Amino acid sequence: MVTHFFLTPPAMPDNRRMDAQQSSEPSASAPLDEARRLLEGGEVEAARSLAVSVLKTAEDLGDRSMQAQALMALAQYDRVLGQFRRAIATAQRAVQLSQLDGDISSEASALSLFAHASSILGRDAEAVEAALLSVKLGELLAPGPHQVNLHNYLGVTYLWSKSFTKAEASLRESERLALLYAPVSNVLLPRTNMAWLEVMRLSSERYFTGVMPSTATLRQRLADCSDLFEEGSPFPMLPGVRSVLQRFARSSLALCLCWEGRLDAAEQEWIAAEDRAQPAKYAQVANVISHWVRAELHWGRQDMEGAQREAAVLIELAGDAEFEQMANVGHLLLTQIFKAQGQYARALEEEGAHRRRELRVRSEILDSRHGVVQTHLDIRTSEQHLRLLAQHSQELERLSFEDSLTGIPNRRSFDVALAQALKNESNSKQPLCLALIDLNDFKCVNDTYSHAAGDDVLKTVADAIRASVRQTDLPARLGGDEFVVLFPHTTVEAAQSLCRQIHSKMAALRWDHWSPELRVTVSIGVALAEAEDTPETLFRRSDRKMFEAKAALEA
Repeated sequence: MVTHFFLTPPAMPDNRRMDAQQSSEPSASAPLDEARRLLEGGEVEAARSLAVSVLKTAEDLGDRSMQAQALMALAQYDRVLGQFRRAIATAQRAVQLSQLDGDISSEASALSLFAHASSILGRDAEAVEAALLSVKLGELLAPGPHQVNLHNYLGVTYLWSKSFTKAEASLRESERLALLYAPVSNVLLPRTNMAWLEVMRLSSERYFTGVMPSTATLRQRLADCSDLFEEGSPFPMLPGVRSVLQRFARSSLALCLCWEGRLDAAEQEWIAAEDRAQPAKYAQVANVISHWVRAELHWGRQDMEGAQREAAVLIELAGDAEFEQMANVGHLLLTQIFKAQGQYARALEEEGAHRRRELRVRSEILDSRHGVVQTHLDIRTSEQHLRLLAQHSQELERLSFEDSLTGIPNRRSFDVALAQALKNESNSKQPLCLALIDLNDFKCVNDTYSHAAGDDVLKTVADAIRASVRQTDLPARLGGDEFVVLFPHTTVEAAQSLCRQIHSKMAALRWDHWSPELRVTVSIGVALAEAEDTPETLFRRSDRKMFEAKAALEA
């Protein structure tokens, strides 16, 4: 999850490039090592200033490799300070320079930094795609410690996108590689993240079912981590991380104890997890999670006013720290606290606030695409990159525009098409409709019939949607159990007629190969684009229509 603020020290250039540069150019290694030492001591601003100095020197020398190393260091420090948007921009520059320099190792590391920062901001699709690409690039290198971090980051991006099964598989692979190629202490990183994965899974289960599942698996994973806390050696690949990992493990244990009803012991762990020796802005993610523990403590003691207050603080601080994923946790937690008191109107209002936050993140993703497009244009001016692009184009194309599970366009492809369609609609005055499609009770499919059944349902539903619409329409999967169709040059009546065909296709599907009792239905919300619409406002109206359809079905 969470502690990769420091994760990989920037990758060194390959030996041939290093040999050519050693005699004539200063090395970035020594000052960046000093910057990491300052970071270990909590002197984040001083560490960042030193990395900025290295970057300036590298720019003056025209040394792309040194620039990429310094930029990756800066991205790490920005994450410590909770500046995740700035970390994304910095990591993107490092990716570009590494590509121009032909340094696959650095490119993979920079993509991982980008993936982690994106996942914290709730940009799940971008994060997973970048992390998958970093792992693929890592496979081109000799096996070694580098792959430990790449698979760990991939697990983290899956974790925050709630793909818990895939997250565990990636973290297990990181653990396996750490035991093979890295110092044994480095296995603590994926193991701590596996404990955090279980925290998030339990929290999610409680929200959807109203019942806290067994904490036995979480306890075992925390025990796996505690064995490594006693080792005194630092992490060669992860300077300064041990103390932060311990904070997360203790916070995880505190949450576990809260859920078991052992509140006094939980409070002691929460106190132990606090790091009052560090500046207030140090390790912002760990600081934010502290308020989750406080809210659970208040809730466990039936101090509902205190629980509400701490959950609200969690949301506010997570927003200030650009930690969108933890702000989402705060919204869900506050919703549950309101429901526990019978305050259903306030719970519904909080769910609305959560939904608005998610829509805002979607809008930010659209805005970010402009910068990505410009980055790709800059890269393509390099003849060297054109040669590299030819080698990777097919994989990049697939990852960029196609949903890997269903084979239909993904969110990125749809975002580009929607932005262009709205522009065309404004110029041509032709009607444009958007239909948001959500599977009803899809979680029950996964829980009752397995994730394999869930994947089969998603693929079959995608096929049904594709078969129900016209060639001029664009069906896509936004993520999870959410699909969307763009209907250009289509009135709302015509779009609704096509959506009725989707309902008919769904009603005709049979799932006997999983269970005769399995039924899959969808709720669809259709909205007509208006003159001043942005993607966000059109999505919001379609989303509202979809929830109205879902409420009517439940009634």
